[in-house]
Amino acid sequence: MNNEYVLTIFSENHVGLLSQIATVFTCRNINIETLNVMRSSVDGIHRFTITVNTNNERMDNLVKQIEKKIEVLKAFVHSPDETVGDEWELLKEFIK
Repeated sequence: MNNEYVLTIFSENHVGLLSQIATVFTCRNINIETLNVMRSSVDGIHRFTITVNTNNERMDNLVKQIEKKIEVLKAFVHSPDETVGDEWELLKEFIK
């Protein structure tokens, strides 16, 4: 059964990394539902936020493959509910 997952990837800023990450999805026949890429608060580090619909086993394999990329520092998987909670916490900190 497919579930929605939110994948957050932190990486160094290198040309062509987005293409490499997209290729990992393409080779596994997993469609990217949403994609957001932005600079993080750490200089030289970028954050990729990707939403996909797949099963747990395929998601685990996908994360392992993405983390093998030299430029990728760490990848995290969340459910959509966890992500919204994290965003609310960040917003609360920003407003203070």
